[in-house]
Amino acid sequence: MAVRLEGFSTSHASRLTGVNPKTLHYWDHSAFLSPSVQVAHGTGTRRLYSFRDLVALRTAHELRQRGISLQGLRKVVDFIRRADEAEQPLSERYLVTDGHDVFLYAGSTAISAMRHPGQGYFMVVVDIGRVAEELTSQQRGLANAR
Repeated sequence: MAVRLEGFSTSHASRLTGVNPKTLHYWDHSAFLSPSVQVAHGTGTRRLYSFRDLVALRTAHELRQRGISLQGLRKVVDFIRRADEAEQPLSERYLVTDGHDVFLYAGSTAISAMRHPGQGYFMVVVDIGRVAEELTSQQRGLANAR
């Protein structure tokens, strides 16, 4: 009989995202990132996180590791929710950071979501993976033409 997984426990979420269980508790308790499957209701109850929650947790964790403060992340989440009406901003949008600001990236424009919310910046991002795939494809085309 197959076991149906209803959500990821705090310990699984911690292992998969790299976020300490105490940090997960704090983020939930402070209403920064709460689990969407099941919220803890006192001692002895479990938090259950969805996969989308895990993406948001990992994103927040990586941004924190790159120097973005929790206060800054709260601003980012608030800005994206207001601007895009995103349900889970840290798992639904493409974000870029320089360690000082977090940008909502769309096409060739990056919009500050933290330091100067709403201000646009022109950025060029080179997708190395795409470049390598194109070169490999072109190389095959040249080899076949010989």
